[in-house]
Amino acid sequence: MTRDEFLQELRIALQGQIAQAQVNEHLRYYENYIIEESRKGRTQEEVLASLGSPRLIAKTIVETYGGGVYRNVEEEEVVQRRFAFRLSKGRLASLVWPALFFLLCFGIGAILLPVLIFLLLAATAFYLIYLIFFGNKK
Repeated sequence: MTRDEFLQELRIALQGQIAQAQVNEHLRYYENYIIEESRKGRTQEEVLASLGSPRLIAKTIVETYGGGVYRNVEEEEVVQRRFAFRLSKGRLASLVWPALFFLLCFGIGAILLPVLIFLLLAATAFYLIYLIFFGNKK
């Protein structure tokens, strides 16, 4: 097996399992490792034999990075933002405003209305008492 065949097999085993940036990073690492070891006097065959199977290396890498089928998080965020924008533009507003109106009128209003009526009656009573005892001082 040559260096290119090793890297190609590693690429195929990693593709779709981890992020593309991580695939490229690992490929660069192993390519540099093979080149450096070859410069030290070892043959490519010896270096590749010491590394072992590219599929086993890929399996270890995938397990290290969580495994499973890689999901492109950036694309998912764009889709979620588009959906949220579409939802908030018209449909969400048409659902939220009636709910808020209902809560204000019947939920909070049911609590605040008696309080407001009591305050209005108390203020009227205090005003009448003020007028009776202190209002006709001329």
